[in-house]
Amino acid sequence: MTRSILLITLLSFLLYPSIARRGALIRDGMSSKVAYDNPLLRQENDMTMDPDVNAITSRCSNWCLDPVCLDGVKLNEEEERICKDVLGEMRKKDLYVTLRSKGLAGGKRPSWMRATAMLGNPKLKSSTPLRAVWTSSNPDADTSMSYEEISAAGRSIKKEVGKNPVRDSYEDCLKRLYGKYVELEVLLPKNSNGPPPSLVYRVPITTGNVNPMGMVSKSRATVTLYPKGRTLAAANASGPGAAKIPRDLAIPVGLTNIHLPRGPGLVDPSWARGRKLFWKGRSVGLI
Repeated sequence: MTRSILLITLLSFLLYPSIARRGALIRDGMSSKVAYDNPLLRQENDMTMDPDVNAITSRCSNWCLDPVCLDGVKLNEEEERICKDVLGEMRKKDLYVTLRSKGLAGGKRPSWMRATAMLGNPKLKSSTPLRAVWTSSNPDADTSMSYEEISAAGRSIKKEVGKNPVRDSYEDCLKRLYGKYVELEVLLPKNSNGPPPSLVYRVPITTGNVNPMGMVSKSRATVTLYPKGRTLAAANASGPGAAKIPRDLAIPVGLTNIHLPRGPGLVDPSWARGRKLFWKGRSVGLI
């Protein structure tokens, strides 16, 4: 009897810390502010719990994107006229973006999060604020990574972009290879009645190979213009009639470079001080 009592007492002392800690995790967990900002927290469609999203927002949330360049882009006369009318200052100034982990309200885009964008240097008064949203996308959820093709027998065949290295571009093949990439949508000012046009950037970003604490972009970003707005009706549709829903009008407008924060350096700053090799030619903090 005495031996059984001692055994029960010993087991209770051994199990108590783990039980207490488990209760603390359940009670504490995320802060009340994070839970308020993200109503879908810890639900099936919660994007803020994605480890890639946490890494991006904590390591490289501030981006600088080069202006949109139409040189070398094959456009017909109508598409060229639309791009010149809609893009405007986007072809002349850099775009500064800060990615945040706060989800969008309303539930229309449960996997999208907020971002702040400034057209031009934010330190200058001439910069223009723009609305922006972003998400961690994949080829299966992105309607631009697939299309329908009619066969000789008259049947509709779904073709996937990025699986044929001979036919598809290098950037599309990388998005298919890595499986996940950042999709940034910037809402442009309205020129007429209707939804505002939007500019969408897609780029794969992963952890650095030499510096595991840094984040690097694996290629240039593909840029797509939606002159009549982006409804995502085809992407959110399901059921037998999903294939019949028309897609949003999209115009590919080429590629652009994305500059990310370097993260912690691997070179001793006291040793590199005074050596021009480490500070000449590039802006501080960007690569």
